[in-house]
Amino acid sequence: MAAGTATDDFTITAEVNPYCEVTTGASDISVTYNPYDDTDVTATTTTQFNCVKGTGYSITVTAPAALTGQNNGDLLPITVSPTSGSGTDADGMASTESFDMTVTIGAGVDVSVDTYTGTVTVDINY
Repeated sequence: MAAGTATDDFTITAEVNPYCEVTTGASDISVTYNPYDDTDVTATTTTQFNCVKGTGYSITVTAPAALTGQNNGDLLPITVSPTSGSGTDADGMASTESFDMTVTIGAGVDVSVDTYTGTVTVDINY
């Protein structure tokens, strides 16, 4: 009597979803401001992130219009630029994506002695 073979097949499926993560968060910025200086104060910081290869992303930066004095409540106007960006991570884990932001405090704002603070949020939507 001859031996036989019974065969069964199955399929393996792996779904890869879009995903991004911050690898190095933007550094905090600390500057000295003198209202009598006639030059704007600027500083730059960078958010670094990685996404799954082929993931499209958009970046939204939410910043206050001014820093607030911790003791006196005075406002020190700022601008952050850019406030948005977008792209597609074409190489995935091979290299890190970077998003640079510049904070500017305009010259000549008549504010009191104090420490002024505010929080900037960087959202990477995918």
